[in-house]
Amino acid sequence: MEETIVYLNGTFVPQSEAKVSVLDSGFNAGDGVYDVTRTFGHKPFRLREHTERLFRSLQYTRIDCGMSLEDMERTTLEVLERNKQLLRDNEDCALWQVVSRGVRSMRGNRVSGGATVTVYPVIVNFPEFASFYVEGAPLVIPATRRIPPQCLESKAKITNKMNHNMAAFEAKQADPRAIPLMLDIDGNLSETSAHNCFLVIDGKLCTPSDRNVLGGITKAAIFELAKQLGVEVVEGNYTPFDLYTAEEAFLASTSPTFVPIKTVNGLQIGKGAPGPITLRLIGAWNQMVGVDIVDQALSHL
Repeated sequence: MEETIVYLNGTFVPQSEAKVSVLDSGFNAGDGVYDVTRTFGHKPFRLREHTERLFRSLQYTRIDCGMSLEDMERTTLEVLERNKQLLRDNEDCALWQVVSRGVRSMRGNRVSGGATVTVYPVIVNFPEFASFYVEGAPLVIPATRRIPPQCLESKAKITNKMNHNMAAFEAKQADPRAIPLMLDIDGNLSETSAHNCFLVIDGKLCTPSDRNVLGGITKAAIFELAKQLGVEVVEGNYTPFDLYTAEEAFLASTSPTFVPIKTVNGLQIGKGAPGPITLRLIGAWNQMVGVDIVDQALSHL
């Protein structure tokens, strides 16, 4: 099989030849940032917006990646072009941009040299979420709370994911297929380990405010589609009660785009998933990207 080509610190190399030092601060301290977009029909979705968010994360964490935003965008497109032949017709890939602060000195914690910059593709794992489009996903609200923005800003996409990982471990002990929906320290809905959360209440599309969630690029696109469909969008503070009593609910993130919610802590949401507004939004998304995301995912089962 032909090997994936990745970008690492100025060169394009086969994945097996891409080496990062054990002294890299991303490896031994989670000291880095990243962003991920995906392709639809082998075309990248809103790469500029994702790259802009990456550079906001770099600015926040005081990491100089040694590249301009335009250089990062061109490099990401080059990685896609070098790997397109590996994609089957019904496949798409996620494009990862990952930057760590760099390699730590053997004589202390100072970083010697520049940042470690990588861009690489990952085939979207459709079997992981395809059935959720039809039957909905189970959610579990774990005891682990989302790190508050007073400690670490949620708007930055940080490579240290242990907060999200711990929530996922708890959820999957209750149900191996469950997705963890974390609360903030005040008991309001926040985000999952990889998704934004949406509720339908009185016909309105409601979502937690961006105070303690990552501002999703997919989320912003859904806002645009909801406006086109005449669905009012409301951002605010919502509790598990609001989710339990919602008419319908779904998650949104880069790879699956939509994940209809079936149950939360074992309680069915609405009349079952997916709900009518969710289906309307999925239909509008399909038209926007030129791909039926449900049919594509189900073709892998």
